[in-house]
Amino acid sequence: MGLLDLPAPILSTVDGWLSPFLPSAARLLVWAALGAFLSMELYRCLSPQSRIAATKQAYEETQRGISNFNGEFRDVCPQMLRMMSLALRRIVLVFPATIAASLPLLVVIVWLDSQYGTTYPPPNEPVMVSVPGDFEGRWVGSNDGTPHTQVTGPGGGPVADIAIAKPVPVIHKRLWWNALIGNPAGYLDDSLPFDRIDIALPRQQVLPFGPLWLRGWEVIFFGSMIVFALTFKSLRRIA
Repeated sequence: MGLLDLPAPILSTVDGWLSPFLPSAARLLVWAALGAFLSMELYRCLSPQSRIAATKQAYEETQRGISNFNGEFRDVCPQMLRMMSLALRRIVLVFPATIAASLPLLVVIVWLDSQYGTTYPPPNEPVMVSVPGDFEGRWVGSNDGTPHTQVTGPGGGPVADIAIAKPVPVIHKRLWWNALIGNPAGYLDDSLPFDRIDIALPRQQVLPFGPLWLRGWEVIFFGSMIVFALTFKSLRRIA
């Protein structure tokens, strides 16, 4: 597990508590509301709200002055420079808090992708397995155990037999960023002659209708999260 995966057991437990009462789509709305609320409140607490509001007001006043200006271009240049300076100042003021406030959402997104992303296929359904180089992969399903992939070399001889403990689309050798986001299925051994295995596992369908890209968790979560975040921003009067 990576650092961003540490809260995953808690999130999975809460999701399990909600599952008897709420369908998957409704639970995604709950997680979107919670993530938006935590992020907006964290941003409000960490950001200098009074300075941001004052900078925004000065920017709008300068912008109105430029819009109503009817003189020569050289005479309005100082006001244009001031407007750009105020815009840059506002970015500097909000940037640190914005980065910190994104962490709760990032944790939830990483967990949702593993919880509501890909799934194991039905028994006896073929799955395409791709291995770089001259190797070939084959999906071996299991009705009562852990499925695995068999990798053979150019001559057809066995190279590796890898258990797929979790339904993930990619298994690879451990990389530096796995310290932040881990692979729930584990990693390939460093001694293997290939670096990754791509498995075309089916995506979970949260919605039973619409095109395939609409049925996954992403559209429901990100769409509702934006709505919730804008609503909280307005209600809390966050600058």
